[in-house]
Amino acid sequence: MADFFEKITGGIDKGIKAVSSKGKEFLETTKLKGEIKDVQNTIDNKFRALGKKVFEMVNRGELSEGELRADCIEITSLFKKIIELEETIKRVELEALKMRHGADIILCNKCKAPNKSDAKFCMNCGSAIIEEKLESKTCPSCGAPIKEGVKFCMRCGGKIE
Repeated sequence: MADFFEKITGGIDKGIKAVSSKGKEFLETTKLKGEIKDVQNTIDNKFRALGKKVFEMVNRGELSEGELRADCIEITSLFKKIIELEETIKRVELEALKMRHGADIILCNKCKAPNKSDAKFCMNCGSAIIEEKLESKTCPSCGAPIKEGVKFCMRCGGKIE
């Protein structure tokens, strides 16, 4: 009889931890997504101001690359901030998954479902689980990771050489 009650209380405790973990994950990711939206709005405003500044400089015949470059560097730092926030969201989501499923998990590269760390194939979609190698190449404009062979950055549109 004692085993029965231990199983029930263990199940309840596990359920409470899962709900708590999910709630914490939701709050943290919502906050981070709000920050990303704020930074993106700032980038959009900076782009508009930069366009206006270029227009005014061209009309005056006084195009100053140094002054424009400073604005571009500021915009680039904002793109990097978005990348940092997105990476933080991924870490929060992974930590929440580990809380719910145990620390010994990895995510499927294709469907992002949690799997045991020694799994060769995903339990959800059947895809082979391959350790993702970090992209070593980054956009020179915004610092976003880019795949080999691309000509333009998917984040900022900068030309990749």
